[in-house]
Formats: sequence, C-alpha cells, structure tokens
Amino acid sequence: MLSIKKILLQIENNVESIIKEDNILGKDLWLILLQQHPADIALIINNIEQEFQINLFKKLPKELAIKVFEKIQEPVQADILSHLDQDDVELIITQIPVSALTELFEHISDQDLEKYLKLLQVKQRNALISLRSFPPESAGARMQSDVLTLQENFTVKRSIEVLQRLTPKQTLTRRIYITDKNNVIVGYLDLDKLVLNKPETPLAQIMEKSELLVTVDEDQEDVANQMRHYNLDSAPVIDREKHFLGIITVEDVFEIIEEEESEDVYKMSGQAPMEYSYFATPTWTLVKQRIPWLIGLLLLQSLSSMILASYDDMISRYTIITLFLTMLIGTGGNVGNQSATLVIRGLTTKEITRQNGIKMLLREVTIALIIAGIVVTFGFARVYHASHDLVSTIAISLSLFLIIVTSVVLGTIIPLTLERFNLDPAHSAAPFLTTLMDILGVIIYCFVCSKILG
Repeated sequence: MLSIKKILLQIENNVESIIKEDNILGKDLWLILLQQHPADIALIINNIEQEFQINLFKKLPKELAIKVFEKIQEPVQADILSHLDQDDVELIITQIPVSALTELFEHISDQDLEKYLKLLQVKQRNALISLRSFPPESAGARMQSDVLTLQENFTVKRSIEVLQRLTPKQTLTRRIYITDKNNVIVGYLDLDKLVLNKPETPLAQIMEKSELLVTVDEDQEDVANQMRHYNLDSAPVIDREKHFLGIITVEDVFEIIEEEESEDVYKMSGQAPMEYSYFATPTWTLVKQRIPWLIGLLLLQSLSSMILASYDDMISRYTIITLFLTMLIGTGGNVGNQSATLVIRGLTTKEITRQNGIKMLLREVTIALIIAGIVVTFGFARVYHASHDLVSTIAISLSLFLIIVTSVVLGTIIPLTLERFNLDPAHSAAPFLTTLMDILGVIIYCFVCSKILG
C-alpha cells in the first residue's frame, strides 16, 4: 500500500489530469484526493502552480472546500477568493472562524476588504473589526471570540439544554467557562463533570477556579509558555475588568510555538523571519531579507583586516601566526555559538531566567576554563609538531585559551543582556556572534603574540 507521502506526490505530479479527469489515472487520483484529510489537500494546493490552485479548489465539493480553505496559506487564500464568484466567497467567509479571517484580511487590498466585510453578518463583522484592532502578536489577535459560555446561576439541566441548542452555532471545547450576569469570568467546568452531576445542581457549586487568566494585550508567546507549563487545553482571554472575551486553544499554542521557533531560527541565521513558506515567498523578498545582515556583517568583518594590517611587521617576521589564525578564530566562533545556543534555548523554555542568569554565567565560566584547558592541550601538540618552536607554540596556545574563555563568556552574556532589555536573544547567535568573535579573536591573537614574540 502506498504511503500518504507517495500518494500526495503522485497527486501533485498529475494535478492537471485530475482537474480535467481526461484519463483513467486522473479519475482515480481525483477519487483518492477526495478521501484525503483537508490539511493534506491544502498542502497540495499550496505546492502547485497558481492556475492549478484555483481550478483544483473550484472543483472540490463545497463542504470539503470550506475545510480545506482554512488550512491554505493566507496569500493563496486571498488569490483564490479573488477568482470566486460572490456566492462562493460569501459561503466561505461566513463559515470559517473569525480568527482565521483576521489573518486572511491582512493580505487583501482595502477595496476587497470592504467588499468582503459587507458579506459578513453584523456579529461576525464586529468581531473581526475588534480582533484587527489588537496588536498582531497579542492574545487578543489570536483568540477565538465566538465561544459558548454558561452563567453561574444555571443548573446542570439548563446548561445541557443550552448546549444542545447553541453548540452548532458556537465553538464548544472540553472546558466550558462560567461567567456572572455581567460577563465577568468566575470559573470553569469540564464537560464530563457537567454531565455526571445531578440535573438540579447549580453550576456555582461544582465549578472550579481558572488556573490561568490571559489579558487581552498579553504577548502570545508568553501565553503559549504558560499554557504549556500548566498543561492546559484552553485558557480564557479577559480585559482589565475580567470580562470574558474569548479563548486561546491548544491548537493556537502549537501554531504560536511553531511560529516563534521558526522566527528564532531565521534570526539566528542572520535573516528576517519569513512570514510564509519558502515557495510562497517571492524571490526578491528572500533577497531583501538576507542582504541587510550580510552587508552589515561584511563591513564589520573588515575590521579584522584593519587589525591585521596594524601588526603587519610582526606577521611578516613570524609567518607561523598566519598558519594557525583560522584554527584559533574558528574555534572561538564554535564554542561561542555553543554557549549562545544553550542560553537562547534556556530562555525560550524558561529554564534560564533573570534570577538564575548569574548562576549560569558562573557555571559557563567554569566550563570554559575546563574546555579551554583540554582544547589547548591538543592545540599545543598540533602547533609544536608543525613549528618545533616552543616560544611560538606558547604564544599561540595562550591566545587559544583566552579566545575560548572570551567566546564562552560573550556567548552567555550577550543573550542574557538582550533578554534583560526585552530584545530577542536569538539576534546574538551566528552569524553575529561568529563575526564578533572573529574580530575579538584577531585582537587577542595579535596582542598576545606581539607581547611574547615581540
């Protein structure tokens, strides 16, 4: 039996035949496509050419098309909507969650936005406008607002009747939040606990206090970390007066963590974060994301040549210095990046905090001294074997020791300092740290050799 990956690949490679159904293979693959999960169909649409994206989506049954549309990347969604008639557009945007519309409407023109807003119901339109007013990385922008809640004076019997009547229209999660008559959150109740209690029991007697209340302007990454810490499937979003506004779900947490981790990876490689997938991003956008860092680091790196030029006389007399320059500089960059990666990861997982940052720094200094001692032993043997000059070997080995210790200390301090000033620690990783250590390594190397070798 073919694996799902092979099936999807075969569908992608024969998408034109599937759309036209002009041969047996195309007809068979179309039937197979209809049996796939909406997320897999969306993945296929994201990966194929634009003209096929639109035609394949139009060919899908309406009910399946709505489910698939939610999983498609926003730029592709916007393009598909622009090629549908008004009835199909209205069907889609009135069926998908308001939180999904918020992200979609960031990628369409003002003219289209005005047109689509007119198709929405008043309640949806107000909710959408409200969500768009929050900062893009806040809990308010991420929350699901169309969520069913119950009042504390309800009985179990009345609550179940309300659920049966309203569930098709509103989102229902395993955890149901309880409010007072003023929509102020007072607690929650798990669905299984609701159905296991006697019908006449008031909710106020069996509800529990929420472990976590998320304010509407709280950063989404902080919310995701707190929900992961408390192992929550959902968390209520409130305003300053504790009015219930919506919820953040575990699915939102997965998306937030994936987005934040991807953003950190791009920053650590010296690139601006990509908003969409690689193939959905225009070539010129990819170029613009990389160029600023590369030019900046190029100019910064040129300081190394200026430093070497100032020690030109010594270098010309001791050619062995140039032979081992790259070995020392490369080692410094490597150990610095190791420390920076540990700190950045620790800050992300909250294992490292402002309270224990000094403790980690002291531990890393100890580790640096041990690593430097071991590496220098091998370095000393390597240099002496090549030069048979004890004085030069001592100068190079001492330089290596100082470079390693400096790299580890900087690799630890810089991310901690950036976090202290509420800046993303990922900016401190390679290639920035590597370039910085190249410059400092050259300074240390030349200075030590000049003092020992003269």
